[in-house]
Amino acid sequence: MTTILRGTETDTLELDGALPASARPSVPAPLRIADDPVRVNVLFFAMHGLTVRGIPWPAFDYHEALWRIAVTLDGEPAWFATACDLDSPTIRALGRVVVRYPTRIARFAGRWSVEVDGRSMSTRVTEGTESPDPVAGRRTFVCDGGRAYEIPWEEIAAPRRCVASVDVVSDSLSEPTFGAGVTWARSGLVHHGRIHMCGVARRIRPRSRG
Repeated sequence: MTTILRGTETDTLELDGALPASARPSVPAPLRIADDPVRVNVLFFAMHGLTVRGIPWPAFDYHEALWRIAVTLDGEPAWFATACDLDSPTIRALGRVVVRYPTRIARFAGRWSVEVDGRSMSTRVTEGTESPDPVAGRRTFVCDGGRAYEIPWEEIAAPRRCVASVDVVSDSLSEPTFGAGVTWARSGLVHHGRIHMCGVARRIRPRSRG
């Protein structure tokens, strides 16, 4: 897998949620919704030292919230990214052009609270002592111009991770993001120091028939 962007997620929260039973967001073919009710996820992280391989740019620090829907491709679990909130103008431009993320201008308060266009999601996180084994990252997809693209995606597990209790203090952002309000889980997974790598999004070509 070819990745050109690499950095360290100093602090990361992964939080699952579920849409109402009546909500069925659209995803581009050949992706399929994985669960009923629909499982969604938000990934908050503070990135340190993102670099672009082969280009003598400075390393970037920024905050991101990545909103995802659980999907499958050929029966395998994957993520479909519906929005990518970023507080760095440079990284927003890079993400839109290279990764084809649907980026949004964001402001972050603390580590895991975000505001976009006057709507926000705020969480209170209490880290626990349970440290689960790392789980392999899923393939990640986006949609641009009505077509599905795959983002080359790799992770190196964090040296420290734990289960955390999560209190969603306020949330007016998930509904415009997913098209329906989300019931968030009361616990999530926190990582400290996970290595994050991604690359140029590649269009998924339809399979030929015959």
